[in-house]
Amino acid sequence: MKRFFIPLILLFFINGLAAKDGNEKTNPPIYIAFLWHMHQPIYWPYESILQTEANNRYPYSVIDIHNQRVGPYTSWPKNAVMMGINANFQHFGAQVSFSGSLIENLNNLETAGNPNFQNWKSHWNYIKTQTTSLGNPRIDMVAFGYHHPLMGLLDELDSRKQIQYHKQMFSINFSGNYSNGIFPPENAFSIRMIKPLVEENIKWVLVDNIHFERACEGYPFSTAGNIYEPNKSDVRNPNPNDWVQLNGLWAPTRVSARWSRQPHFIEYVDPTTGQKYKMIAVPADRYLGNEDGRGGFGALNYEGVMSQLESYNTDPAHPILIVLAHDGDNYGGGSESYYNNNFQSFVNWLLANPNRFVCTTIEDYLEMFPPDSNDIIHIEPGSWSGADNGDPEFKKWLGDPDPSGYSPDRNSWAVVTAAKNFVLTANQINPTNQNTANAWKFLLNAQSSDYWYWDGAQNGVWDSHPTRACNQAILYAQNVITSGTDLTPPTIFLPQREPYNPGGTEWGILQPSNFKIWTYVFDVNGLKSVKLKYRLDLDGVNSWNSTDNETYAGGSEVTNWIELPMSSQILPSQTDPQPLFKAKEFYAEINGLENSLIDYYVEAIDSNNNISKSPIQHVWVGQNNSGGSSSVSWFPLNPTSNDTITITVTIAYQSANLHWGVNGWQTPNSIYWPDGSFLFNGTGPAVESPFAGPDSENKLKIKLGPFNKPIQSVNKISFVIHYADNSWDNNNGSDYHINISTTGGGIVFVMDGLIDSSVQLVNSNQGLNLYLGWNGSELYVASQSAQSQNGDIFIFVSDSQRTLINSPWAKAGKVAGWSAYLGNESTNNWCGWFDNSGTTQKYASASYLEGTINLISEFGYLPDKVFVSVGKYQTNDGGLLINQVPAGNNDANIDSSEFYIYEFTILPTTPSLIFPIGDVLDSINTITFMWSLSNYALRYNIQVSEDSNFSGLIINDTISTNSITKSGLSFDKSYFWRVKAINNSGSSNFSDVKKFRIIQRITINIFVKKGWNMVSVPLKNFNMRKEVLFPTSISNAYKYNDGYVKEDTLKIGRGYWLKFGDDEIISISGGLIPFDTIYVAAGWNLIGSISNNCSVQSIITQPENILTSKFYEYDNSYIGTDTLKSGKAYWIKVNQPGKLLLK
Repeated sequence: MKRFFIPLILLFFINGLAAKDGNEKTNPPIYIAFLWHMHQPIYWPYESILQTEANNRYPYSVIDIHNQRVGPYTSWPKNAVMMGINANFQHFGAQVSFSGSLIENLNNLETAGNPNFQNWKSHWNYIKTQTTSLGNPRIDMVAFGYHHPLMGLLDELDSRKQIQYHKQMFSINFSGNYSNGIFPPENAFSIRMIKPLVEENIKWVLVDNIHFERACEGYPFSTAGNIYEPNKSDVRNPNPNDWVQLNGLWAPTRVSARWSRQPHFIEYVDPTTGQKYKMIAVPADRYLGNEDGRGGFGALNYEGVMSQLESYNTDPAHPILIVLAHDGDNYGGGSESYYNNNFQSFVNWLLANPNRFVCTTIEDYLEMFPPDSNDIIHIEPGSWSGADNGDPEFKKWLGDPDPSGYSPDRNSWAVVTAAKNFVLTANQINPTNQNTANAWKFLLNAQSSDYWYWDGAQNGVWDSHPTRACNQAILYAQNVITSGTDLTPPTIFLPQREPYNPGGTEWGILQPSNFKIWTYVFDVNGLKSVKLKYRLDLDGVNSWNSTDNETYAGGSEVTNWIELPMSSQILPSQTDPQPLFKAKEFYAEINGLENSLIDYYVEAIDSNNNISKSPIQHVWVGQNNSGGSSSVSWFPLNPTSNDTITITVTIAYQSANLHWGVNGWQTPNSIYWPDGSFLFNGTGPAVESPFAGPDSENKLKIKLGPFNKPIQSVNKISFVIHYADNSWDNNNGSDYHINISTTGGGIVFVMDGLIDSSVQLVNSNQGLNLYLGWNGSELYVASQSAQSQNGDIFIFVSDSQRTLINSPWAKAGKVAGWSAYLGNESTNNWCGWFDNSGTTQKYASASYLEGTINLISEFGYLPDKVFVSVGKYQTNDGGLLINQVPAGNNDANIDSSEFYIYEFTILPTTPSLIFPIGDVLDSINTITFMWSLSNYALRYNIQVSEDSNFSGLIINDTISTNSITKSGLSFDKSYFWRVKAINNSGSSNFSDVKKFRIIQRITINIFVKKGWNMVSVPLKNFNMRKEVLFPTSISNAYKYNDGYVKEDTLKIGRGYWLKFGDDEIISISGGLIPFDTIYVAAGWNLIGSISNNCSVQSIITQPENILTSKFYEYDNSYIGTDTLKSGKAYWIKVNQPGKLLLK
């Protein structure tokens, strides 16, 4: 009987665990805290409120706006808190956020003699001297961004500057120390803010608690919450299993009753250094705070609503904290009744329920109930309910473009991005210069989130404020930046993506898995390159146990970075005034991925080789939907110009036409039209081509391409579906788009009158420049425009050196014979191509003349070199040649020897391997190899071998796509593979060699009973989280290590306790574990099993004879066993540390 003693004690342990998981409860009081938010902006950059009023900038009085809020800005908050102090509540108090611009306005009104605000600060300075029983201020005037910026979209230095200015303003106007906590403007938060907040000595931050909840597994999503679905990359927290539907208020989604009302630590990893920054996230109650903002006690039924949470308040070390955060100067939350009669009723209610509810300051709560330092959670980006419901993209301040393609919000970020680079450059060159200080003043003012709030209001006055402030910041910065060397890298706006949930759903609508990353980039001295870099997580899980996903350096859990060139465009601003400078929008698409976790960032290099990188962001890409709808797809997913593309529409019950165009809805050449095609409405530009079908499976199909004819180069197909009943499928307004990979590798030249970032300055002469670029099919040419040069400009192109002919446009002298030329007239800046047969684009602006020409369609072949020259002539007929590039011999002619020779010996870039890498699970020995697209590639050569020297090739295929599916490889055998890219000029280097092994995927069924079970993981899996392997378990998983320890990520060879709500069969799929070595410690061990049942007699121990008990399984009681069954767990006792070998 002695040998049963320890297992029986362990059974008592687990029974206690079961009781703890069930109905055993303690009931501390629920704690309640307040955040009252006070703010007014600088109404006109950068006028005082008195100047704005005197200048009649608005059809209302900006001073009256302040006069209407005298109570909230002076005595009411103090009086409300004094009610709790007079009731002898030890921890009673509140938090108040007060913007720096509001303090400026009130001080200006006070100085001007406004009677409402004389000595207004005395109320705040008095109440700040009143302290709780723990010595903390009764009103904590928390940290804030000076100008109410949307900090979730700002860079680290911007955020720090906003806080530093606010801190300085507080030190001048208020007594006491600066707060340990911050209420970010609009309660908008992103984990990227953690580092600058910590560096400014902020210890805790208020965050809307719906963004705690949306980052949890099992979150009960509902569109009634007015936010679309979270992206899976943000779902990193375990299921709290305390979801409840609140009644008696507007609460359209179920909430986490306890977990999302407890402070937790949050963490950010610096992507460059790997250093971790931690602070506390204090949950602000979304629905209760919103309701309290309607009028306080009474408007929110404190008793009726908060009592619904009491049964969940079972953790006395971390009791529920309800933070009621809302505007303290607007609507019901800023009313006299809120701070007076209703607040006295709240105090009376507390007096009647002292053991159930306690009002506290947040500082007191954290001092009494600090969160566990190991309790680190993830939070989705977003703001509070009052601003567009707080979506994770901050759409209230980053609104989508209108039908014309213009977004005032995006325009303002483009302008701010440009101005910021001027200010940062001035700051780098001379940070103490007064001009630099003034530049910062206007830049920080430009970031006021109010300026983004009212799109189009009052004829766009608010939309123009960021530009108005940025222009002034630039003028000050320009006084500094000419005096030093530019060591400042480009400025990059936080990259955005569209769609937000690629391959997933938004508002229940399936989104395409292909997605676009876009941003704004600017440098005062020009950009050399802008690239998008991305990589794949190998198991699809961002592990808490490593920082591989968070650092640029990466690690074994992620692939190498894959880079894509980013195209650019710029849209005219619609502001008054126009911006002095504005950043270009850069964009690139990531295509062909599915069911993958992706890390990505943007890298920009300026003309001085200064490098900047955006923060690393993450996105989960769901099921590959090819074209963006559950009913529309195409194959191949990433076609080249030599492919035939099949477009398929499923669930179709009527005929339809493909309504399509190329290269931005231009008319495709008729050589590409399928039979039966016609111009839409007889004029185009779109073409309509009939689908075949619907067939017996209710599918429509049509084939397009290949698009490889010299007469028209095609890089993009755009289309919608036009059904027979005259209904349309236009992909929810986004249309469908297929990018065609030409020999140029996807570089698209943007015709906007600005020099493209991907091109080169190849030659100059006396201030006249020649720029050239090449994307494999189009030659890009550019020089200064005619108007900027005060003379007509010509760019001549030829495939050979020819004899002299008369100059164009009746100019004097001669020019070596050309194939085509781009001409630009100085009197009106008109430009155009002449004598060309190839497809062209052209554009001229006040600064640059630029154009492209398709060389294959121009010459009928691709020459290995072209000859290019720029000529500048007097404007009048018979005008003389007054400059040329390259420089000539001054004989008034442009000789053939004076053309610049541009050679096309461009090799493709080396591809990066994407999949497979490492162990791969598959039920059949078929695998799809995937690698990145290479610039300038026509074909790819893939090689697979059993040795790393590739002495014997199992696969040696040359194909035109960047993926290939192969079968016949063996299970559990190691292979090596590599890929190189090929074009007509040669080939790239082979990629890095990657090793992989196909592990056969099998399924094992594990029978579990209602209640507690001892289980293990019998198969290899890439995702070992408990929620994935045992999704129906109703408890945490507990391992044994001198006591029970909760484990979220399970390990092979370990045993675990799990509780289930009913008898059931758990099916686990994974790779076979035919044998295993399990390490054991002296004493009792809870171990796992392998894929097949294992006889106890077959187990080998090292050292020998270390077993001192039977193997015990659990089936409502402990039972000795002679066989370890697959998927079960067992107790075993040993007399010393050692190993068990199972086979």
